[in-house]
Amino acid sequence: LLAAGCAEHPAVTAWSEFSGRAIAPERIDVLWTKHKSTTYRIFGAGPSGASMIAQYSLASKSVIERTVYEQILPNLPLTAPRFYGGLKPESGEHAWMFLEDIGDRRYEESNPEHRNLAGRWVGLLHAAGSSLPAARSLPATGPHRYLGFLQTCHRMITTNLDNPVLLADDVDLLRQIAADLKRLERAWAEIEQACADMPASIAHGDFRPKNACLRERHDGLQLFPIDWETAGWGIPAADLTRIDLAAYLSVAQTWWRDARLEDVERVAA
Repeated sequence: LLAAGCAEHPAVTAWSEFSGRAIAPERIDVLWTKHKSTTYRIFGAGPSGASMIAQYSLASKSVIERTVYEQILPNLPLTAPRFYGGLKPESGEHAWMFLEDIGDRRYEESNPEHRNLAGRWVGLLHAAGSSLPAARSLPATGPHRYLGFLQTCHRMITTNLDNPVLLADDVDLLRQIAADLKRLERAWAEIEQACADMPASIAHGDFRPKNACLRERHDGLQLFPIDWETAGWGIPAADLTRIDLAAYLSVAQTWWRDARLEDVERVAA
């Protein structure tokens, strides 16, 4: 949390440059920090003095998110954070994105109401998003993408088994994980077959509680998935693991016309 000297903070400087007006925010909260990216909440800087979100990340990743926020979500009948815009400095590998602050309430996977809401939201994303040209520009997703992740992970584990910082129990655990990954890779044809009948569409790729915000309105609860850096185009099976599948099917059948509940359950599994 930053209170003093807010006006000189890089996030405030970037927003002032983008918006064309000087601001004096009440304070700045650091919401999330990970490798080469940070997300801030700036209080008093948004429209009508509301708080807003400033995200500083690698430009290569922000391109994907910006495409989703700017060219895809506004063209779908879905709730989504308002995208104010982005700013890429003349030099450097990072970029800024500015978004509406939805708040801190998060999706609860164990809550039936939340799962039903998410099922319908994701179903509408896949159904309506399948016809958007901009969605096809996203990175490829589906079984082949995750096979690549699996193989990379296996290589990293086996390459580092001799690391002297690892205890004997650590090495035993990592060897077991590596063996599990190899078994999964040998069965990959079954995974591809399970997904074969699902048509291509846009996928969020990382739908889970920390990436799904909720907001209560006069007409009911609303869902706002965020963090779209893993979004892609292809078989969107990865979005199905934390939602109500019957609710999903009730919407997605407009796009996946012949799907039955057992088909959706197979792909989710």
